[in-house]
Amino acid sequence: MLPKHKGKCARLHGHEYKLEVTVTGPIQTEGTLDGMVMDFDDIEAVVNREVVSQWDHQYLNDIVPFPTTAENLAAEIFRRVSAHLPVTRVRLWETGLYFAEVEA
Repeated sequence: MLPKHKGKCARLHGHEYKLEVTVTGPIQTEGTLDGMVMDFDDIEAVVNREVVSQWDHQYLNDIVPFPTTAENLAAEIFRRVSAHLPVTRVRLWETGLYFAEVEA
């Protein structure tokens, strides 16, 4: 909920967020990552550890020290994940139509 919001988002509600994380780097040319920038499993592990496992099925207002807008959440996700991955963009879908995006 967004207590200062003038609309319906001031009331308790939930979302089924969809998260896109974009990493950028050179395509590997040898070894087990030949043809890849990174293994998707490695990206997923970081995202799960740094974000999903901590936020999923939680009341976000009790967990983060800022208003839980999609924009603020996307920025926090970018900060957390980019500490471990070469992230260039985070896009957090709040609905099937609307998203917030943070880029490097």
